[in-house]
Amino acid sequence: MTSGSGTRTQLDLPQMTGLGAHILIWTYFVTISVLGLLSLDDVHSPLPVYISIALFAAVWTLLTQDTQPRVGLGASIFTIAASVIATVISSDNAIVGGFSQWYVGAGALSMFYLSLRRRELLAWAGFAAIGVVVILWGLSTEDRLLEAVLLVARQAPFVLVGSLFSVGMRRTRKRLDGIHDVEIARAAAEAAALARTAERSRRLAGLDAAVGTQLQRIADGSELTDDDRAELVIAEARLRDSLRARQLDLPEIVSAVQRARRRGITVVLLDDRYPLPLPNGALSSITEAAVHTLNNASTGAVTIRLLPAGRPVLATVVTDDKEYSRIEIPAP
Repeated sequence: MTSGSGTRTQLDLPQMTGLGAHILIWTYFVTISVLGLLSLDDVHSPLPVYISIALFAAVWTLLTQDTQPRVGLGASIFTIAASVIATVISSDNAIVGGFSQWYVGAGALSMFYLSLRRRELLAWAGFAAIGVVVILWGLSTEDRLLEAVLLVARQAPFVLVGSLFSVGMRRTRKRLDGIHDVEIARAAAEAAALARTAERSRRLAGLDAAVGTQLQRIADGSELTDDDRAELVIAEARLRDSLRARQLDLPEIVSAVQRARRRGITVVLLDDRYPLPLPNGALSSITEAAVHTLNNASTGAVTIRLLPAGRPVLATVVTDDKEYSRIEIPAP
């Protein structure tokens, strides 16, 4: 049972801080309070019973308000003090055993709850204090020492179970977290391997599309013409563009660049923004400006550049033709 606040980043085991746990312990509180009230005929005075019920009500209220996995030190000390005080004022008040000694069980449950909330040492210290009070009460009577010892012995397993459960739960969580980390590392390695394979396949496909025909002719031993050599130069520039300007590696821009280079125009593509993506809607403006400039260029050089992120200008298209021109695409 976990509190609803906070985002889980690890594999979490149940903690006694949620609504279900609170309902459970408040149900127990109501039960023992009813038993205490029903046993008023077995006590000397009802006042210690009322005070003890109020003390344990304050304990449960404080513990349920503290929703951290490890209960606070102040709340722990108050829980111990209230349990011990209830035991002190109620021990001499009980005429006979049975339900009239409900306060010992309530104190043990308080320590059980502390041990579940990662306060095992304080829980045992508190239960030891309760046990000492009960034993001293047994010693102060003529024939009730054995009753006091048995009363403490019957409640000790509650704290023991809580401590063992808390320690075992933390160890299990560490193991689960270790398994979780291993699985995350394995998944990351697999994803990286798949990404490398996909990138390799993409680049091989691009290489085949760019120079596959020419490479096959070379492998077949065919003689290359001047046009073939010119196409190889253009293909080499195409591959260089795919490395230097990945975000400009679009079919429209690639086609316009290839046509411009075949007309003898020097084209340079640069992406100084990578790996940061372009803003939404900006790519269409850049593509339109680049394709228009490349199609209208007749001589000289065209440089298309994506600028680093954070600048007011997103990209520039510079033409060094008969006249120098510069188009700037502003960042949205």
